[in-house]
Amino acid sequence: MNDLCHMPAHELVHSMSSGAVSCREVMHAHLRRIEAVNPALNALVEAADPEQCLKLAAQADERAAHGDPLGAAHGLPVVIKDVMRVAGLASSGGSRALRAVADVDATAVARLRAAGAIVLGLTNVPELGRGGESNNNLYGRTNNPYDLSRTPGGSSGGSAALVAAGGAALSVGTDEGGSIRQPCHNTGIAGLKPSRGRIPRTGNVFGDTPGIFGPFCNYGPLARSVPDLFLGLSIMGGPDLLDPYAVPAPLGDPDEIDVRALRVATYLDDGISAPSDEVGAVVTAAAEAIGEVAAAVRHAAPACLGRTVELLWTSVFLGGDRGRGFEADLRALGVTDPSEELAEFLTQARKIEFSLTEARSRLVDIDRYRIEMLSFMADYDVIVCPAMPTPAKPHRHGLIEVGDFSHLMVHNLTGFPAAVVRCGTSADGLPIGVQVVARPWQDATAIAVAGHLERVFGGWRPPPLVVNGGP
Repeated sequence: MNDLCHMPAHELVHSMSSGAVSCREVMHAHLRRIEAVNPALNALVEAADPEQCLKLAAQADERAAHGDPLGAAHGLPVVIKDVMRVAGLASSGGSRALRAVADVDATAVARLRAAGAIVLGLTNVPELGRGGESNNNLYGRTNNPYDLSRTPGGSSGGSAALVAAGGAALSVGTDEGGSIRQPCHNTGIAGLKPSRGRIPRTGNVFGDTPGIFGPFCNYGPLARSVPDLFLGLSIMGGPDLLDPYAVPAPLGDPDEIDVRALRVATYLDDGISAPSDEVGAVVTAAAEAIGEVAAAVRHAAPACLGRTVELLWTSVFLGGDRGRGFEADLRALGVTDPSEELAEFLTQARKIEFSLTEARSRLVDIDRYRIEMLSFMADYDVIVCPAMPTPAKPHRHGLIEVGDFSHLMVHNLTGFPAAVVRCGTSADGLPIGVQVVARPWQDATAIAVAGHLERVFGGWRPPPLVVNGGP
């Protein structure tokens, strides 16, 4: 069972498509794995009907037996972050007020299903998706499979925890301030925040993130291996004529990227959250590993990095009205008892006030920031830098230490593609990820470099979580 639950997604698809293993056997293994690990993790919070999943797997086997065309995700067991609509399941965004059974799929979900994937259910998030830890009053707290006393992160923490523990082969999450990449760092799996506009965000339980938040939110894949990121991206990408930010940009192929020709910048300290010695050592080792094959590696950091949290977190997410607008939204939803993470968000929002004139100035500053980053990348193809300053922290840190997200927030501002891959392990046995960033629309380059690092350092490793049926 564990062998099937530990296989990379692309290898599983190949095995099922070739008939080496049946889709039904793969589905059985993943359903049993979820039954074994989810009581300890609390990662899957809305499960699909197991019998229906097995029926879909049997139908996939019949298509293969008949020689019918098979999709790129033939029979693949996947989970979806609980901020997206999945027909027949109750999406909630971690809030009782929003919980409702969806009648249509989000675009990304529909594309995965059309490619042959089978949805196992929805994974836990912070309430309304606002938090650095996946905890809410509806479903409770999700635990890290490498240490149950620590957080898998947020807001895609449920997805990351379950994929890391072998409960699903792939997930799709969202990343508005590091919400794919931080959980992947914390749980030792691979994740990608694609170029802004690569994957449509249609079908979001919060209303497809219209308005000012639109340019900062991205959908992306989480998996145990870097090649699986390309698999997910190639299926979900492309405009749907509903998301105004989604564009028909060429994707490219990571296998065709010549890593030897790349110019790489690397840094440790962004002026906000210097990494711990352990994290710094892992990032340094990753940069050195790339340096052995790349055209050039230089220690260089964009001068604008120190403004990251002020521009994204304070100016955009918290707003400038002392939280009054967000409080009005909560009243309209009927949210009267905000969960731990949401309460912290409100506490911080209530401290921030600025005028409309200053708001305009801050939006201009964001574009100036983007221009500075583009100018920096004129000399480089790739950045190798920290994802988070420490390994996964104990529960109840989340947004209290929001500066920890600074290395990740940079590329919610820029829109650049950014991948995270495990490159080391802490003294406590916790995964340590490294962030790989490429120029806009060069997602294939970020994946290629992350893939090289995965081959050098080994990438994901099974967590020590001991449950019914073994590790």
